[in-house]
Amino acid sequence: MMNHRSAAISNAVFVAATFAVAFWTVHRLAAGVQVAIHWGPDNRADAWVGGSAIQLVNPIIALVLWFLLSTCPQGFSSTAESTKRVHMRFSGVFLIQLIIQLLMAMHVLGMVVA
Repeated sequence: MMNHRSAAISNAVFVAATFAVAFWTVHRLAAGVQVAIHWGPDNRADAWVGGSAIQLVNPIIALVLWFLLSTCPQGFSSTAESTKRVHMRFSGVFLIQLIIQLLMAMHVLGMVVA
């Protein structure tokens, strides 16, 4: 079973890995890549953003969550035991964010998922 300290370390590793994947992807994107972020009523894309900007949304959200968890873990729970559970649950959230970032990178870079 994971303790509070190992969960906090794994959370930091997951967030750092999410940023690493994002920067790795941005570095490999072709210049001027645009990603659709909004579609109109006729199902045509009508709003675009640079590919590098969209790759950084998920890591920034992970960083904000990690910062909140690191600075005020007692704000999420009333006892040390429930604080441990909160850290462990956030480990799952950060792992899911890392997986999503990997899938986004594979999609944007045109890698086939087999």
